[in-house]
Amino acid sequence: MAIYDPTNPPLFLTGTVSTVVSGDTYPYTDNTGLNAAGAKVDYTITVGSISSQSVGTANIRSGNSKEYNGLDIKTGDWVASANGHICLQITSIISKSATQIQFVAKDVDMISYKTYADNTFSTSDDIAFFEVSDNGQPLITTGGVSFFTTPSSIDKIQGRFAATEETERYRFEFSTDQSGISIGDTVTVDTTNGNFVKFGDTNSSDVPLGVVLEKTMGGRVIYIKPFNTLVDNHSAPELLTGDAGDIYYTDPANPGKMTLIKATGSKAIFLQVKDPVSTVITTTQANYLPDANDSLIINGVEVFEGGVDTTPTTVDALINLINGDTSNHYVTASKNSVFAYTETGDGTGPTNGVVIVTISSDNGSTYDPVDVLFDDGTNTLTVTFDENTGETLKDLTDLGAPGYLAFTATEIANVLNAEFTANGIELEAEAIDSANASYPDLKISATTASTTIDITGTDTDVLGDTFLTGTGVATSTSASSADFLVLTRADGGDILITASKGDYINVNGLTSSSMGSPAVLLMLEGVGDAGASEVGVETDSDLNQTPSVTTSDGDATGVFITYTPFQDSNVQILVNGVNVNLGDGAKNQPCYFSADGGTNARAIADITAGDQLYWNGSIAGYELDGTDEIDVIYDASSDDL
Repeated sequence: MAIYDPTNPPLFLTGTVSTVVSGDTYPYTDNTGLNAAGAKVDYTITVGSISSQSVGTANIRSGNSKEYNGLDIKTGDWVASANGHICLQITSIISKSATQIQFVAKDVDMISYKTYADNTFSTSDDIAFFEVSDNGQPLITTGGVSFFTTPSSIDKIQGRFAATEETERYRFEFSTDQSGISIGDTVTVDTTNGNFVKFGDTNSSDVPLGVVLEKTMGGRVIYIKPFNTLVDNHSAPELLTGDAGDIYYTDPANPGKMTLIKATGSKAIFLQVKDPVSTVITTTQANYLPDANDSLIINGVEVFEGGVDTTPTTVDALINLINGDTSNHYVTASKNSVFAYTETGDGTGPTNGVVIVTISSDNGSTYDPVDVLFDDGTNTLTVTFDENTGETLKDLTDLGAPGYLAFTATEIANVLNAEFTANGIELEAEAIDSANASYPDLKISATTASTTIDITGTDTDVLGDTFLTGTGVATSTSASSADFLVLTRADGGDILITASKGDYINVNGLTSSSMGSPAVLLMLEGVGDAGASEVGVETDSDLNQTPSVTTSDGDATGVFITYTPFQDSNVQILVNGVNVNLGDGAKNQPCYFSADGGTNARAIADITAGDQLYWNGSIAGYELDGTDEIDVIYDASSDDL
């Protein structure tokens, strides 16, 4: 996890919960049973009466005031209950002031719920905010001793983090089930796509990463015991420009620096084992803009100063201001545009309590199709829900209706999106979370600012519901548009939001974040030097080649270079034993290499394996024929041969 400045004293603040709103239910059906129990993963929490914390240094946000308060809490920090049972990580902050904060917090790996069957704060609970160290250990200062109800409360929190201590095992999270990896496997990274694979598989790195200790959350979280030190908090993540599977080397030409290019005298120092997770901040208020009395500073760079810069009147104008300094603050601005939409609950229904369109009551012996008309303000489309859509219908036995077959929101969205795309309808559908994990809700959205949504149809399904009453969406929605500012730091480093004046920041979601993570590197000290072994070796692979017959300038010779020349070294062309000049990024010599059919000549330093040689007979003074012999003389890397 990114840390703003580990040389500063640890933050420890307390406050009182005023509101708690439940978020998503545990989404994975696995052997934990948490899905069936309806356990919640995250919560939106408001905390007031936040105390200040006096410190002994002015090298912090408050400067000479020498104190932490609610404004110093950031995403990535943690909150805990006084008894030490509940411990959640702050994943986003909606707003904050010196004494109050509203945020979203998550039970990471559901450890609190698994341990105590509870991860919910209650109104009026006293809670604590704290940070963790670079190796993931809780930093509980002196103030924590008086806050927690018993000394064992601190022990419980420390035990929670000790269970996942990175020196013993390292946590990797993925968006999909890592079904190809099992507990006990020795794994590494695939050098072609960055995925984790078993060590020794095709395209796997020559460097083993570690042993798989555990798989959780439907195979999406993998714990690994690494064979060497992992670095996940690089101080300058913007320097990590490689991809998973790449090796970083010392740079002989720039002492103290590293490079992705292996050269004579370089030493392999890191294997990138996982790509960064971007740090992302999204405003929660549409079209939220600063005025002439505000400023906006991102990672120390003032991108807008009211009274000096032109005040932006649109989100697009603010995006242009921010992106003008991206090379200095490493953050890119964009926007999420939300247009008109309707979802389950906006209309009447769903009649059955869940979203279903039921077309059979006898296990598919007969079907009763349902037609519904969609209008986006420009075009109309009738969609038929029947047995011919290609979707697998759900048996409603779990609803007490065996033999009834229905479309749930997932299948409905698939059918609608296929029809919308095929017929140019500016709408899209999606299944969204509901209280019942087996029966998601339905959302239908416009795809442009001018699109309206009108849904009509009197056809009823076998339960007597129309599409509207079966799904609970509204029949009509007016066109609308809302732009939300998005700040992204792709390298996973911190986004520190400050201001020299005004009240634009720390509200509406525009708050500092360290929830991203830089690329994860495996130190290669002691696992071999992949850099020093490479040398240039003259190859005879491209000697004695017979060219194609040429008749005019720029004709292809049918002669290709097999390897990329070592370290941009020289390349010579001999025709029947006589050296001819080779074009260096230009077509003003008898011959040249090209990668695009002869349109552009390669610079000699850029010649790459697979490039073809082209011939200019008017410059050479003769054309080539089948009796000629061409030698391509160059050094290739010893690793390629």
